[in-house]
Amino acid sequence: MYNGKSRHIRRRHNSVRQLLSSGIITIDYVKSKDNVSNPLTEGLTREGVERSSTEMGL
Repeated sequence: MYNGKSRHIRRRHNSVRQLLSSGIITIDYVKSKDNVSNPLTEGLTREGVERSSTEMGL
């Protein structure tokens, strides 16, 4: 799966796996409509802009 050029990817992958198994980090699913970064990646309706701005504290 990995070759010599992608060794750093394997190291990071293993580090993340260790952190997950020890409970230091968790990965949670976020629905697209609830994703705070949406205004930075796609066009939004007025309501979407207002909701996102409020969530970001603007």
